[in-house]
Amino acid sequence: MKKMLLSLAVFVSSSAFAQVLNVNSIEKVNLPIDGERIVAGISPKGDYILLTGSQLDGLTKYDLATGKSEVLTTAWGAGNGVKISADGKNVVYREDCFVNGLRYSDVVKKNITTKATESLVKATRNLNTVALQGGNAMIVNSGRLTKKVVTKSLNTTATAPVVSIDNKQLMITKNGVTSVLSPNGTQFSYIWPSLSPDGKKVCYYVCGVGCFVSDIDGKNVKELGIIRAPQWYDNNIVVGMKDEDDGHTITASAIVASNLQGKLQKLTDASIIAMYPYASSESKKIVFSTLNGDAYIINVK
Repeated sequence: MKKMLLSLAVFVSSSAFAQVLNVNSIEKVNLPIDGERIVAGISPKGDYILLTGSQLDGLTKYDLATGKSEVLTTAWGAGNGVKISADGKNVVYREDCFVNGLRYSDVVKKNITTKATESLVKATRNLNTVALQGGNAMIVNSGRLTKKVVTKSLNTTATAPVVSIDNKQLMITKNGVTSVLSPNGTQFSYIWPSLSPDGKKVCYYVCGVGCFVSDIDGKNVKELGIIRAPQWYDNNIVVGMKDEDDGHTITASAIVASNLQGKLQKLTDASIIAMYPYASSESKKIVFSTLNGDAYIINVK
């Protein structure tokens, strides 16, 4: 079998940063795809990654074992918040279209084995978020929750809240009711919200301030520092990027990990501009993109 991953030297974090994850290796993925591609996700088992275009257009499934790639959709917006089911067999993504200059979004489910597609939500102007819980897609649209079965073989009981952004505020939907959470106050703007795997904590970024974690009632707020595009690795660790710019372009960026006690670790060095990580704790992998359209995988022990 052709080896599709090119090994790089393992980056050992400096003494200024605590060890949060034990990095085994960092590997470059040999993508046989023309054009700039951005990583949009990794399957829970770590057997494939999803790639999207520079404008978040389309989705391509790339098999890490065989090196084979397959276009799943060419839809605009498909790479924006795409979700992969727990068994890796379905993806849920958005399809954007523009009518009279206004953007409308559909939510679509695709089975990557049968290629069957199903529309879950059609032509909305106010799609807040899509989350997967067990076999369900939890879709918040104009503050209202819609639950759609994605994978019947998985648990279809969904009791955890759903977090989203509306009018720059962090929102939470519990028992079908959406309300403002915004633990740091409504005077701030919020982005990048996500729920911990156990459904007990919320990670989010306050624009101009930094990354925070709180309980789902907005209490017990903990600051983690500058960690942009944060993603949960597990219930106690968040990964994201720490980037720098000159006011026009990004000049440096590293993938970082922090535990909930605020210990921060750099996982990549200055040789690459590493951005937008996606984690699979089940497979112990973190995948990320670079400004050059390359993809890398961090293998965690």
